[in-house]
Amino acid sequence: MTNILITGATGGIGAATARKFAEVGSTVLLHTFQNVQSAERIAEEVRKAGAEAAVFTADFSHPGSAGNLYRQVYRRVEHIDVLVNAAGADLMSPSIHSMSFEEKMRLLWQIDVAVPIRLSRTIARQSSGKNAGKDTGGSTKRTLIVFFSSNSVDYGWRGETAELYGTAKGALQGFSRSFAQTVSPDVRVCCLSLGWITTRWGDSLPLDKEKRYAADSLLNRWGTPEEVAATVRFLADDASLLLDGCRLYVDGGKRSATAG
Repeated sequence: MTNILITGATGGIGAATARKFAEVGSTVLLHTFQNVQSAERIAEEVRKAGAEAAVFTADFSHPGSAGNLYRQVYRRVEHIDVLVNAAGADLMSPSIHSMSFEEKMRLLWQIDVAVPIRLSRTIARQSSGKNAGKDTGGSTKRTLIVFFSSNSVDYGWRGETAELYGTAKGALQGFSRSFAQTVSPDVRVCCLSLGWITTRWGDSLPLDKEKRYAADSLLNRWGTPEEVAATVRFLADDASLLLDGCRLYVDGGKRSATAG
């Protein structure tokens, strides 16, 4: 049975990933900070699907939170098979939107970059040596760690929020490449470069912007959290064992490199 840890599990992508792995009987470990009730509702959905679930809390704005979450999780399970780093600071929330650029930058770096890196390195060390050589017969025993970046890292967008977001996602993207080289063959690492996905942020956009961003995709539409979750599920399957140290574009095909 697969044990999957999802950080930021109450967000659109995190919740969709939890439901997708519940379909295949995984033990789904859900991280949240303040949205405990939402996390418990998702956990109940997972249980109704016939899988196991547990909720853990950790405030990623604190440097010690990666270790705190790790200790909580490993009191419940002996091994993490899949880590999905879906947690992130919501730059458009009223409490963060009113911060200065410097305050936002410090918070975003901590939540979106530093904690995922620390947590991933800790879990990789836990997995080191346990899975060596088990991939030769098509086994899925190698731990999979997934990061999320953005296709906007390649071409940029205007504005303060884009500057901050692009910096964080670009850092994770760069880290994932070297991290994959370091932890192979015990751990596989993949970074998903997302396009426009219908999360809470997209719901607040004016209709004209929503249509313009949809037209930025060759499919002329936004992607869904469920489609991102399906990609993560594919990466955890036997069929994708040759994918390692990879960056996959999950964006419907980028139409142009024109910033908006």
